[in-house]
Amino acid sequence: MPLPMAVSAYFDKLSGPVQAIALELSHVIPQRGSTLIATMAYGSPCWTGHDRVVSIVAHSKHCNLQFWQGAQLESGFYGRIEGSGKALRHVKVRKLDDIDDELLDIIDRAIALDAA
Repeated sequence: MPLPMAVSAYFDKLSGPVQAIALELSHVIPQRGSTLIATMAYGSPCWTGHDRVVSIVAHSKHCNLQFWQGAQLESGFYGRIEGSGKALRHVKVRKLDDIDDELLDIIDRAIALDAA
């Protein structure tokens, strides 16, 4: 399913390694959760199911993959999932190799948590 224009425009404004990381994440997320809908939330691309599940936030040297219910996922992934908010947590993706089996597992668990 093609991305909405606002989401595509977000990625079009990026460049270099950060753009490559963000685009790869934008392909991986719907592959893992085909029912998720891409939209913009708080200025960043976000994929929703019943609620917001995951967002991509680009920074100058990395992307944060934000998990809206990440606090519930954190215990299985100490050191990988960061943050201290009530629910929101993130994983820093600094290079394409950071999109590994463990990150895919985190994405899958976030999607399953939303579906439950």
